[in-house]
This record gives sequence, structure tokens and C-alpha cells, in this order.
Amino acid sequence: MTDVQAPSQPDVMPICGDDYPLTEKQQKLMALARQLGREKFAPRAAQLDRDAQFPFANYDDMRDSGLLALCVPEAHGGQGADYATYAMVSAEIGRYCGATALTFNMHVCTMLWSGLLSEDLEMTPEQRASHRTHQATHFARVVKDGAIYAQPFSEGGAAASGAQPFGTLAVKVDGGWKINGKKIFASLSDAADYFGVLCTEKKEGADLSRRDTLYLAIPRTAPGLTIEGDWDPLGMRATV
Repeated sequence: MTDVQAPSQPDVMPICGDDYPLTEKQQKLMALARQLGREKFAPRAAQLDRDAQFPFANYDDMRDSGLLALCVPEAHGGQGADYATYAMVSAEIGRYCGATALTFNMHVCTMLWSGLLSEDLEMTPEQRASHRTHQATHFARVVKDGAIYAQPFSEGGAAASGAQPFGTLAVKVDGGWKINGKKIFASLSDAADYFGVLCTEKKEGADLSRRDTLYLAIPRTAPGLTIEGDWDPLGMRATV
């Protein structure tokens, strides 16, 4: 009687299938995410969820490996990944720690909005020049300082669907902006260095308009900023 050994099976199936035509950059980034996931993220995941602790160590690993700057353009020192590449990398991270993948989405959204996606927006030359200045500021914070961005978006009303202006209001004052409002479901609240807040500019003598929507990166240390409320959903406790 002869023993027949079953063919070996991969411990995880490829995200995109064996025959998906990945670029060299995509292969490299997917391999990096897989390595970090297997060796670092997976062993920590259950304990982080049980204790409702943010995966700070995972973000340290992503920062050290360059993944934190995944969607920062190469010209600014990042990996220059497009949206499709990000989606595949995030799915790979999600195999090993869902909380890391979910919160990483909020950070990456800021990099894509202010980077790749903004290239399709119509701007005057003056607006584009101003935008380039702001881009450089945000990207340097991530690449050089390792900053993490959160994305407080929802307000629990029609603004999230674009049906009306955001209730969070911004007024231009000497030296910057004064913002008043409340956001909900802000992943990364316990970890972010900057909160990318969508708000409506309140102009004297004018009605509020969706055309006056602003994106303002509010530092965690800004006076008047508070984080409140409990957060205890199964499987997502570590997103705090």
C-alpha cells in the first residue's frame, strides 16, 4: 500500500487570484503587507480587540516600513500607490487585523483626497498653486513626522449624503479658522495627530452652501477639541 500525499495548499488564497496582472510595485507592496500581517499584526489582533486598545504597534510597523505613506505621491517621498493598489493592500492587511485595515482607510482617504483624486478637480492656476502648498504640508507631516490623519466625516444628518451643507461651521479669523461642530464615528480618535474635518464656511451675509465646503486638518492639540463617548462594537473595539 502506497501513501499518497495531498497537494500542499497555500495558507491564504491570493487577494486578486493567481492570474491577476499585478505590477512590480503592487507585488512589492502586497508582499510587504503580507509579511507585516503574518509576523506582526495577526499575533496582536485578538488581544487588541479584547482590551479595546488601538494597534499603535501596527502603525509603528507601517511607519517604519513606509506603508503609512502608501498613497503619498512619490514626488513627496511616499509610495505613490493609486486607489486600486491601496484597495488590494488594505484587503491584505484586513486578513490579519480588521481594526488596522479599517482605521488605515481613514488615514489613506486624506492622502488620496489631497493627492491623486484632487488632480481631477477643476482649479484656477492660483487655486492649484495654493493647493500644492497645502499638499506639501500634509504629505511632509506623514513622510517626515510619521503623522496619522483621522477622518471625522459624519454628523448623523443629510450632510453626509451631500443633500445639505455640513452643520460643522468654520469662520475665518485672524491667524486661521474658528470651527464649531460635532462629528460622529471618528475612527482613530484615540491615535490621530490630525483630524481632517469637513465643514461649511460661514460667510457674513450669505446663506450656507455646499459650494463652501472646506477640508481643515485640525491638530489633536487644538484648543477646544474634545473626544467623548463609549465605543465597544464586537470585532472593532481596537478602532477606538
